[in-house]
Amino acid sequence: MSKTISVCIPVYNESENIVTAVARVEELFRSELPDYGLELVVTDNASSDDTWDVIKGLAQSRPDMKALRFSRNFGYQNSIFAALSTASGDAVVELDADLEDPPEVIPRFVEKWREGYDVVYGVRSKRYGSLIIRAFTLIFYRLLNMMSEQDIPRDSGDFRLLDRKVVAALVAMPERNLYLRGLVAFLGFRQTPVVYERHPRLSGASKFRFFHYVILAIDAFTAFTKFPLRLIGVLGFLLFSGALVLAAYYLGLHFVGGIPVQGFTTLVILMLILHGITFIFLGILGEYLSRIFDDSKMRPRVVIAETIHVEKPPEFL
Repeated sequence: MSKTISVCIPVYNESENIVTAVARVEELFRSELPDYGLELVVTDNASSDDTWDVIKGLAQSRPDMKALRFSRNFGYQNSIFAALSTASGDAVVELDADLEDPPEVIPRFVEKWREGYDVVYGVRSKRYGSLIIRAFTLIFYRLLNMMSEQDIPRDSGDFRLLDRKVVAALVAMPERNLYLRGLVAFLGFRQTPVVYERHPRLSGASKFRFFHYVILAIDAFTAFTKFPLRLIGVLGFLLFSGALVLAAYYLGLHFVGGIPVQGFTTLVILMLILHGITFIFLGILGEYLSRIFDDSKMRPRVVIAETIHVEKPPEFL
């Protein structure tokens, strides 16, 4: 019996691209992966254009195509998670509809999977986009791996193949603030990279703005590193030690050298520095606490408004 590969495509206002994306994936499976069944899983993050109508049109002639439409935009990571929870294939591939990650890399993923690897992730040798975003991602990955207790592959995204047992372990995780690249790395299993060159966007403008990269970076840091929390204690100790040394120095000037100390300016500067540092670290603590609060509420990651060819909503949402 042939194995089935699910290709999960999260979309938001991608009516210009989804038809081409589906066609290229289907042609790829016909020409290069004819021994494998194909299941398409499309998750629509409450698009404001006619994306859902296009999806419904595609699904009419494709009984093996599943689709979910959310009640509002729940974010990119949650959209991927919902697709993973819906997919039923022996392996699952995540693919964006803009085709910046070319579907033609999928056969290389499958080849590594056949060799026994459970996770095959894409590593970008070259990427397009603004200089600011490229610089931000370059610095982000280096800092994250320096501070994290978990080794997260550099220059990788969400373009990857996951074996069924990895998907089962991933969708069973209870976390609400998702950073899937980190969670996949955390799970372990046999993992291997596939290097590829990222392409320009197929058409239209990216819906993922710089602000979204910043939010994703905050989620990654709070989920996979305790370094900021530990830095609070270290910096507090250093400031306390420095204050003691400074106090001893000025006391020595006053009592031993007989030199009067004009402390108003020094005091104001010191207070501003200390208050600034205090508020920065209160913000860091607030980020960690907000994530604990989100997890404690146990709200669903997404709310499903409509489905196509899905008998019941996924269990882990």
